[in-house]
Amino acid sequence: MKERIAALLLAASAGLAHATALAAPAAPSAIAALDEARALLRGPAASPAGWPRAFSLLKVAAEEGDAAAAYYLGLMYRNGMGVAGDSAAAARWLEKASQGRVAQAMFLYANMLLSGEGVRRDETAARRWIEQAAALEHPGAMLQMALALREGSMGFERNEAQYEIYMKEAAHALRHQTPEP
Repeated sequence: MKERIAALLLAASAGLAHATALAAPAAPSAIAALDEARALLRGPAASPAGWPRAFSLLKVAAEEGDAAAAYYLGLMYRNGMGVAGDSAAAARWLEKASQGRVAQAMFLYANMLLSGEGVRRDETAARRWIEQAAALEHPGAMLQMALALREGSMGFERNEAQYEIYMKEAAHALRHQTPEP
């Protein structure tokens, strides 16, 4: 299993070499802006009244290449938080966050690709993003990959042994989840 994850990570990094600017460390002021935006969305200061401020902070940071900001901006568009719901805009921002190696964005974007929500349905691209999110130990992606292996969906061959491995890995990942970016 470790070899499979290492191979997936290697493949992911090769495919995302152009995304290094998105993954670059943020300046202290950018970190403070992202922290403020997160607090306005989900922290102690969270309320719909703070969403416009969060949106403007995230938009600036995302346009400057901050992958975490792109993830939150994608969520805001997808859920209509402080902005009109827009699945196409959500997909664009989640794709940018995915390119910046944000596992949660990879998982959401993959599911948008699977359902055709805001983008053209593309099972091949969805599989690629699910594999990359699973390689980063995103529990939902690992579970979805396990189920695809069991069912033979998303372009996977049916493989009961791999299904069982991914189910165990998903259960482990659920106990050790990383916080959102």
